[in-house]
Order: sequence, then structure tokens, then C-alpha cells
Amino acid sequence: MDWRSLIGKQLGDHVIPTPAAVLDRAVVKRNCSNMLKAVRAMNLGWRAHIKTHKTVELTRLQVGDELPVQLIASTLLEAEKVLPLLQSYQQAGRPVNLLYGFPLYASAVPRLAEVARQLGSKGVSVLVDHPDQVVIAQQLAQEAATSVCAFIKIDVGSHRAGAIPGSPQCTAVIQAMLSAHASADSELFLHGFYCHAGHSYDARVPWAAMAHLVSEFTLLGEAASAVQKMAENMLSSANATLRLVLSVGASPTAATLQHPELGGTASTDSKVDTDSPDSTQNVASLRTKLANLASEGYTLEVHAGVQPVLDLQQLATHSWDPAGSAETDDLAMTILVDVASVYAGRGAKNSDEVLVNAGCLALGREAVKNVPVTPGSGPIYAGWGIVRPWLSNSSMVTPGADFPRLPPADAKEGWWQVDRISQEHGILSWAGGSVSSSPALTPQLGQRLSIWPNHACIASACFGYYLVTDSTSEDPNRVVDVWERWTGW
Repeated sequence: MDWRSLIGKQLGDHVIPTPAAVLDRAVVKRNCSNMLKAVRAMNLGWRAHIKTHKTVELTRLQVGDELPVQLIASTLLEAEKVLPLLQSYQQAGRPVNLLYGFPLYASAVPRLAEVARQLGSKGVSVLVDHPDQVVIAQQLAQEAATSVCAFIKIDVGSHRAGAIPGSPQCTAVIQAMLSAHASADSELFLHGFYCHAGHSYDARVPWAAMAHLVSEFTLLGEAASAVQKMAENMLSSANATLRLVLSVGASPTAATLQHPELGGTASTDSKVDTDSPDSTQNVASLRTKLANLASEGYTLEVHAGVQPVLDLQQLATHSWDPAGSAETDDLAMTILVDVASVYAGRGAKNSDEVLVNAGCLALGREAVKNVPVTPGSGPIYAGWGIVRPWLSNSSMVTPGADFPRLPPADAKEGWWQVDRISQEHGILSWAGGSVSSSPALTPQLGQRLSIWPNHACIASACFGYYLVTDSTSEDPNRVVDVWERWTGW
């Protein structure tokens, strides 16, 4: 269908097919602006990951108007699709660098070489975490007939990818990269070190993920120091000086740069002291670490992916604290669904269950980590999405400071959540106290609902377009634009 024909339609109009991925443009703009302000306040570089949204429009918002255009693509298709935009930035005089954010493998070379050829000298960077990948990276530079940069990826604790600092493999990949960097016949250059603190998703109180940010910079600084010592013996005098980039980040750690004591966007009346007693110490440690690394000559940058959109996984980390508003106000993506059936009394304790037309293909099958907020006890959210409230002044609430803890069973409030999923089926159940006194809370057949997904990257994977709304407009349920989303590899 012609998705752009939906511009001007209401989300409730049945001409709009469901399930549909919906982005709130106003929230996306605010999230991007907050991140750009935070990195500028700390004099850090910024590398925007485009894997979550895979759109030209949101890429523009991520890079803003001032900083060098530095991106990360998780798939070759993303690199190819964003290429025209990057070339337009080059023509406007902005420096451009695109990192392929997966450790390099041979079958990626032909397509990535074409992108590198069009972006020109050092327009493309790659990741290596094994010495044999250095040979592949040299082949990439040779096929592209231009110079290519390489980051050595470091495992800082999440064990997803990367060389472990101090390990024989890490030493071997450093030596291989230095040899390539020093070779007069090579167009492969060591650019720096890269890491992703995926374990920062375990954070559960405001700003706590900042400790992981300090750890990221610390470990990359140690790896860079080892390189400098090796370089003294391996590089010629002409190449003896390395200006290494230390690139750190995950959305929880990057979000903590919005801390009010760092000049970020959070209000100074945020819950720093009451909810995160170590917050002030983390801020001091981060300031000291950044100052020391900068004095040693390193270029420091931060990267993040889902941060412009956010989701329930990010909400659970409480890595940012938008004082004066609900954290859910910063969740920009929802999945629009139709209620297909209602099963009165079928659920636990004779509660209702509701069928919606969105299962794992529309919501993903990635849970929020079962890490509770402390202190306290109680059941932890284990669903696949939470329904955004549609009734004002009702018993429906949004997840708050205790999330991912569920509302208590004796609470007067609660929410509808996706309790079970199959391929296209999603079953809603009530989380919280009894709803028997508020029958209007049960969604009705034919009603449309919006669901916050656990992980926006996965939930949007099967959608070719986003319906774009604007919550700051007079009509927040009107489709104001349609953004193509790149699907595939």
C-alpha cells in the first residue's frame, strides 16, 4: 500500500492497518536534543547508532547541526541506505565517519568496500577483536582503494563481543593492528578502542549506570596505554604518535550524561540524593577520569542506539530522571493494535483476558531483565509490553520509579500488559489490584490500543514504515508523516 496516503489520518481510523509502529516525533526530537546537549556540555564526541530506527529522518535528528557526523550501522543495508545522506553532509563540509558495528568478516567486504569507496579516505571504520580480522580489514581497504580506520573492540564485561583486556587474544590483535598501521603498503589505520557495556541494563536506580560509564572509560584507557607502549617499539618515528579514540557507550550509560551536575538536561530537583546515594561520587569519578584521559591525549566519544526512542528495558534502568514528568513521557515508540476478542473471567482469579493482533513478530520476544529495584520485594514484570493508558482519571497507571516491580496485588491501581504471545497473538492481562469495580477498564472488542514494547529495536524489526505523530500538536493522534524503515541485512 501507499503508506504516505495515511498522512492526515487518525490512529483510530480503521483505514490504518494494524499492527503498526508509531513514533512520536516530538519525543524523538527532545531525546536527541538532550543527548546532544549532554555530550557538548562534557566536551565529548558523539557517535549515533542507527540500528534501532533505521531511517534517514531520525538520523538527521541524532547528528544535529554542529558536531561531526559519526554513525554506527549494525547491518550492511543500513550503511548502504544512509550513504546518500552522508554524502550530502560531506558536500556541506561536515566530517563524516561510518562505523560498521560488528566484528569484520569476509563476506561483508564487497558491499562495505563500495560504501568506503564512495565516502573516501577514512570515511569508514570497522571493528576487530581477533588478529585474523586485521587481514580481512586490509583486504577491505585494498578493494575500496581508500584508507579505512579500525577500532579494536574490547569486552568490558558483557561477553557479547570483544577482546578481553590483557588476554593473549587482545595482545595479538593490538600487535596485528600496529603492524598494519606501520606498514607503508597498508591503508588500514588504528583509530582507537570501542566497547559496549550491555550489563549496564541491570541498573535499577536513577543514574546508577554512570558507574558502568566510568568503568568503560577506565578499561579503554588501560587498553590504550598498552598500545602506546607497544607502539614505541613497533612504529616508525613518522607514525610514532597515535591519536587514539576511546568510544564508549550503551544507552543506559550514555543517558547518565544528562545528570544535572554534569550540565545535562535533567532538572536539579531530580531524585539524585534520595534514590542514588552514590550518584555524587560517580559524577566526581567520571569528571576525574575524563580529565585524566584527555590530558593523556585521547579523543573521547560516546555512542548509543535506542536512546532516541527508548523502551521498557531502558525505563527499567532508570538511567535518566526527568524530574517533573513521568519517565514514560520519554518513550517515543508504541505499537498500535486492535482488540480482536475479550474473554471474560478466563484469567487468574476470574479476571478478564483480551486478545490483540500483535504477537512476537510485532512486539519481539525479549524480556526486561529480572533485576528488582531495591529495597523492597514483590513480583517483577515479566510481560512482553504494557498498554499505554487510554482513560483519564482511572485506575490505569504507568510504570514508575518501582518498575520493573509490578503493582501490588492489593493495589487500587494497575495496568494492562501483554502476558503471553505467539506469532500474531498477544494476550493482555491485568497487573495490579482487582478491576471488578471498574469494568470500563477492560478493553472492548474493536478498540485500538497503544503498547510500549520491551525492546524497541526488536519490536520494530518487521515494520517497513513508521507512522509519525506529534504529541505537542493540537491533535496528537493524527499521522503527520510516514518514515520508511530499512528492513533486512
